[in-house]
Amino acid sequence: MKPPSSSEGQSSTTPAFSVKSCPADSPLSCSLGDDPNVDTCCYETPGGVLLSTQFWDYDPPVGPKDAFTFHGLWPDLCDGSYKQYCDDSITVDSVESVLKDFGETALLDKMNTIWKDYKGNDDDLWTHEYNKHGTCMSTIKPSCYDESNYKEHQNMVDYIKKATELYDGLPTYKWLAAKGIVPSETNTYTKQQIMDAISANFGHTAYISCDKNNGLQEVWYFHHLKGNLLTGEYVPMEPLANSTKCPESGIYLFPKTGSTSTSSSAAASATPSSDSGAQTGYLKPQGQDGCLISNGHWYTTGTCATYTLSEASFGGYQLKSSKGDCAVTDAGFTCGSSVTAGQFDYDSTTQEITYGGVSDWSADEVPSGSNQETVKSGTGSISFKLTFSAN
Repeated sequence: MKPPSSSEGQSSTTPAFSVKSCPADSPLSCSLGDDPNVDTCCYETPGGVLLSTQFWDYDPPVGPKDAFTFHGLWPDLCDGSYKQYCDDSITVDSVESVLKDFGETALLDKMNTIWKDYKGNDDDLWTHEYNKHGTCMSTIKPSCYDESNYKEHQNMVDYIKKATELYDGLPTYKWLAAKGIVPSETNTYTKQQIMDAISANFGHTAYISCDKNNGLQEVWYFHHLKGNLLTGEYVPMEPLANSTKCPESGIYLFPKTGSTSTSSSAAASATPSSDSGAQTGYLKPQGQDGCLISNGHWYTTGTCATYTLSEASFGGYQLKSSKGDCAVTDAGFTCGSSVTAGQFDYDSTTQEITYGGVSDWSADEVPSGSNQETVKSGTGSISFKLTFSAN
């Protein structure tokens, strides 16, 4: 996928990036496996599947009435799972502040229109998206820039520029409207109609998600990448996720009623469609004795720790014990005061907790006596599902 043309709503001038140039024959992401000799400035790894994600929020209405809003640019692993919060050394406290320091006022004006948080916390969303996903991009690490012209956080600015440029080249609303799929309180559409409208322009289908009212809510576009994130070629691909959250027919594209963007007062009172609230309970390896204690380790002879499961600000869930926030690090599942909260997923029907798109958990062995075992994401010697049992 080449940079979008101006006819797609994109400025005819592609943003200038100062990251190192890559050979024209750079390999396509996910084509080399875990080759240790690859130039990670010209080969996006391990997150070799790039997702450009868009939302349609109608209650309360968010963003323009004739456009999906942008949510983020994500690097999934080649198997569809993903990492998050990969490099604390390049996180930022505020994307907006950094962009102002770089004089990117026009970019900020654009983001304030198309990159919206339904609660009105736009800068919080931007900062979350960069810290969670942008820090996992290998081809825009500071080391991929010429030291002589690199300014601190240049990579973040370039990530934001590229993310919005890709959004411009994926005008979902325009593509749907061209096929007669327009906002309506009464008209419904089939999943196939929506997929056909997207694939006619994108070249492949996309992942779509619907809310509890069967209203179209999310569209994710999947790509492989040839070269680096900023100047490379984005190659459309079939989605790695199944669109099971939308029915085969009876899908609505509800109008964005009210104002053209969310006001702070309206957004402050809004609640997510899942609206689950915070719950307390225990984390237990399914089919095994014992449970997780407050540091996140698996223990079979002690008292189970009480965990709080709450909805995360920008999707998914967060877990917290008396030790602090929880996440999965290289050392495994851990909770503590210095831990940056990770985003988990939770299925209230099965009670299963997943992380990074992976539903399996494991340990090296079953703990006994006073021994504690580290719980890891993925399969291992002892594999199981991790469940949250509310109390």
